[in-house]
Amino acid sequence: MARKPKAIDPASVSRKLEIAHKLNWVCYGGLLLLFAVWNLLLGGSVKWWLLQTVPLLLVLPGMLKQHQRSYLWLCFILLLYITAGIVDVMMPTRGWQHGALTALSLILFISAMMTSRWLVQLQNAKR
Repeated sequence: MARKPKAIDPASVSRKLEIAHKLNWVCYGGLLLLFAVWNLLLGGSVKWWLLQTVPLLLVLPGMLKQHQRSYLWLCFILLLYITAGIVDVMMPTRGWQHGALTALSLILFISAMMTSRWLVQLQNAKR
């Protein structure tokens, strides 16, 4: 027997979405700031800075327009940052930057994933 889908309260989904959007922008800006400080001020290179920031900037237009698909792509991109951060955190000679990278990437991943889900729920509730 098929389950009946639960009714979605658009007001509660909108509140969750508003919080998630704020968290997305804080972590997204935090990652960009971390890469800038790490590579431009603490002895990295401009090439590494570009390599780290360009993938994040690719989804920026869609995030500004709040497209659900952009948040999904952001999640795929963040998997690379999470993997690199976890590998580097486990090395004893690495600095604080790797822990910050891992934490910001994980929080942004979860927040973007939930934003994508809530955007779909809100669209379905409006139908």
